[in-house]
Amino acid sequence: MAQVIIVSRTRMADGFVCVGGLDVDNRRSVRLLDARGRHETAETCPYTIWDIWDIDYYPNQRRPNPHTEDVNVTRRMKIDRVDAPNMSVNRFAELMLNSNMPIFHGSLFSVFDGKLRRTDKDKLYISKEDVPTFSTCFWINDKRLLGYKNDRGRWQYRYTDMSNQYGYTISYVGSAEPLDTIESGSLVRLSLAHWWKPEDSDDEERCYLQLSGCLIEGKDERAAIEQHKDKAPLVKDDVSTPHNDWFGSLEQELDKLLHEKEDIEEKIADLRSRIMQQMTELHLDKYSSSKYSISYSPAKTVLQFDRKTFKAENETLYSSYCIPKQKEASIVIRKNHNELDE
Repeated sequence: MAQVIIVSRTRMADGFVCVGGLDVDNRRSVRLLDARGRHETAETCPYTIWDIWDIDYYPNQRRPNPHTEDVNVTRRMKIDRVDAPNMSVNRFAELMLNSNMPIFHGSLFSVFDGKLRRTDKDKLYISKEDVPTFSTCFWINDKRLLGYKNDRGRWQYRYTDMSNQYGYTISYVGSAEPLDTIESGSLVRLSLAHWWKPEDSDDEERCYLQLSGCLIEGKDERAAIEQHKDKAPLVKDDVSTPHNDWFGSLEQELDKLLHEKEDIEEKIADLRSRIMQQMTELHLDKYSSSKYSISYSPAKTVLQFDRKTFKAENETLYSSYCIPKQKEASIVIRKNHNELDE
């Protein structure tokens, strides 16, 4: 018998749902399956987030690490519900402390014991070379997470810490309506998907990072969070990146625009290539429409002035042609590189 708080309900294929809970009596995270070890459908599953259930279960060990939370439920009865409107991030952290369960806060790369890796398309995953012993965790995010729909209409969040120009993508799988933005200091539940790889891929099987939901939206609770950190060694902190609050919202906006710019530039480059191919096939040197005039130039060798070499070899002559010019104040933004970059 155990009291279990329901903390997630996520969508799966074919109408099934995956339900996560916290067994506060036995101090463990659980993934609730039916008595036969199967996921329930959205129509038949009775659990909702913040419910408290009295449950009998036994571990289901059919899946390898990191999916160690699976349990078969043999008896259940709803007994209460958490007072969610009055639940704060700090109150939840205290509950986790008493239950001996960790909450990560700081960089996204501190979660799952720092074992996350990234693909060349900036998705995050766990490799079989370095597997944690758990597949769900809580995270108090250090950066705002910007939500958007991808080109397939699926909701995702983007995390940016300036270690990557465009940030990292996390798929949202929660059943609740997603927030447009998850503010920093929120309580976020993360999970790892099944081991998987595309059928036509030579890559290894991977567990990709997912965002199950935002349980509590962030407020101005940083000082209290720091107090919890001092009292609770299981509240894991990453202090490698200073908190630059003034730049937080600007950073997210910059990340979004740069991501959109990259996508637009790729589409324009593809369109220019198709136009040039058509003009080549039709043997056209020029073409005009009501809006555009296009000229085709075949490949050729041209002379280009080597300004740098000329200045080095004729510094006096070069200087005589230089005139003073007022330059407005400006900034330079460069992508920072660290050990996560290839």
